[in-house]
Amino acid sequence: MRNAPQPIRLALFLLLGLAPHAVLAAQPAATPTVLHLDFKADVQADGSLANVVPDAALSPPLQAMLRKQVAGWRYTVGSWEGKPVLQPVAQRIVVEALPVTSGGFALRIREVTFAPVVIDATRKPEGAYMAPPRYPRDAQLRGVDADLIYAMRVDAAGAAIDVELADARVPEHWVKAFDAMGREAIGKWRMRQVEVEGRPIDCRMLIPMQFRVSDGPPKPGLDTKPYRARYADICPASPVLQTMVAGTLL
Repeated sequence: MRNAPQPIRLALFLLLGLAPHAVLAAQPAATPTVLHLDFKADVQADGSLANVVPDAALSPPLQAMLRKQVAGWRYTVGSWEGKPVLQPVAQRIVVEALPVTSGGFALRIREVTFAPVVIDATRKPEGAYMAPPRYPRDAQLRGVDADLIYAMRVDAAGAAIDVELADARVPEHWVKAFDAMGREAIGKWRMRQVEVEGRPIDCRMLIPMQFRVSDGPPKPGLDTKPYRARYADICPASPVLQTMVAGTLL
């Protein structure tokens, strides 16, 4: 909800007093108002969440509603050397505002996702700690999008090493141009090593990149699970939500 346009901000105030089990009204087909509710939390060994911190831009009643909802969620956690690895999560709940028979609106969950990392032609790379790569000029002018997935390790200084382009979803003759920009940016990044029980481990992480020219909504984050089996030293998987929440009311 950061930098949300004014119409969406106004919609939030109207939604705060809703009963969670309100009956949805039958309405003509229309495009529902879609809201993004972000939060961060720590995943525990049993898959439950602790230290839930909703987006500060949300109103206190909506933050309380979000905390109550996610209290019953369960996640699976990754492992390293046979032990579970507890990691924080940063999630985005995509909800639809739907009218109810008693008046007002109810919030129905459309999906829960990680906020995508999008490399946008309009974003400026200067000054960012992990700045996005420059968009290949010719590709930008021709409206060429690209999805890249890199595999890499991180040394003690935070620099990427053993960088490998695991996949490139772009016409073949554009791969070299996009890969050059991706590697150029990665070479400037400084990242934290993955830690297990407070100590860094030498593992290989998968980093997706999306290049988008259009102003439309970003595509869902790239799924890196199919690539994990390629590497014996792959980093522990991020927590994955197991509770089925799509279609339920917030």
